Amino acid sequence: MFSLKNILGRLITATVVIGISLTAMQTTATAGELPPGAHRIGVLNGDTLLVKEGTLFATWTTQLSGVQKFEIAGDRIGVLTTDNKLLVKEGTLWSDWTEQATGLKDFRMTANRIGALRTDGSVAVKEGDLYAHWIEQTNGVKDLELTATRVGVVFDNGLASVKEGNLHASWVDQIGDVADLELSADRVGVLRTDGSVLVKESNLWSDWTAQAPDVKQLELSGSYIGVVLNNGLATVKEGSLYATWVNQVADVQNMQIAGDRIGVLRTNGTVAVKDGGLYGAWTEQMNGTRQLQLAAPPAAAAGRHVSAADLVNIYGSAYATETVAAGIPSLNEQMEAAGITSPTRKAAWVATLKHESGFRYNAGEAGSGEFYKGRGFIQLTADFNYRAATNYFGHDFINHPEDAAKIEWSAKIARWYWTVQRNINASADVYDMGGVGRAIGYHPRLDPTESLNRCASYKKALAYFNGGSLPVPEASIKCLR
Repeated sequence: MFSLKNILGRLITATVVIGISLTAMQTTATAGELPPGAHRIGVLNGDTLLVKEGTLFATWTTQLSGVQKFEIAGDRIGVLTTDNKLLVKEGTLWSDWTEQATGLKDFRMTANRIGALRTDGSVAVKEGDLYAHWIEQTNGVKDLELTATRVGVVFDNGLASVKEGNLHASWVDQIGDVADLELSADRVGVLRTDGSVLVKESNLWSDWTAQAPDVKQLELSGSYIGVVLNNGLATVKEGSLYATWVNQVADVQNMQIAGDRIGVLRTNGTVAVKDGGLYGAWTEQMNGTRQLQLAAPPAAAAGRHVSAADLVNIYGSAYATETVAAGIPSLNEQMEAAGITSPTRKAAWVATLKHESGFRYNAGEAGSGEFYKGRGFIQLTADFNYRAATNYFGHDFINHPEDAAKIEWSAKIARWYWTVQRNINASADVYDMGGVGRAIGYHPRLDPTESLNRCASYKKALAYFNGGSLPVPEASIKCLR
């Protein structure tokens, strides 16, 4: 039984096709993303930009001169020229440049968004291809940050504010006295004017967690938090906000993190980068460098989150279907955006989707004639939830509720419900599957059986993603709501 969020629970219609080849379920890079293995390193030497792609020993390719700063995001490379023009290319290192804007003092990019901070302090963002229209955001800005789902600014008065969802969403003020703002997945980090660092995760209303004092640079990337201290020491933590710092190297002016790569620009202008996360070996890259940037394939493309093979390994061949395989890329993309990257978060996510929809993006509530019946990966249900999704995404789910079960929306809605409508990562972090169940909202009449079944699915996935065993004593996992 797939029990969900209405008063009676429900059965989801299923057509199970056994024997689909798992080799056909592998993901490839989508537009704007780097393919697996195609890491990039960029350096600015003088006013000349050089980029390499592949291993740490790949050959540098000269991109452009007359550059004052640059960004690399996915397969896009952007430069702010010395005459304040924004040029962007996408695809290979040999693609042509496209002029995007003039009169800029800074910019930011993701694989699907470009943000422009003009010399007058106004901000505009475009979403989609390089020829999309700019959408005005706000004024009086000194710092701009972007992710695929969030836009963040620091105003001239030091107030940090973030919006989530579509480019017309409302701003949510975060905190004042901010020198620098960083966004990554579901995390928001601030370097304050007094040198202290605070980070929050999940939704924009979460509580702040103090990280470190005496900091001159903050870097967020996936599950990594990195800081460069005022004394030049670069140190990084991975995992929860309470993880232990691991010192990296001294005499650093700037640090970059992308995927499992960490790079440092030292105070003497030399650059070193390492693969393998916190404990990898450094490889020297370049001298005489002014700026360093790293880009990595999305974790989904690198297979870090969940694959169709994972689901079959955990829950059996019933999930080796073409429909399940078709939804995997979008699930991985939204897991990355939501910070669902640790074993416990991934386990809570897949266990929930197993019981909600059987991992089918197009799942619908069987036997229900209701206009706002359960649909999609997480079974969006009831008019108030369809209305909230409409307001968040700027798409009319009220008049077109069937769109919630389309592949272009199903995973996005699941991510939104998981992190915006609810704060489900917080329950997953403390191994509280009962708390996950409360947030999802299946009917109490189904308990305790439903909660115990979901918890059993969670434990299976948790052991799998943790390398074969549970990371905590089984008795410490809360199953009941």
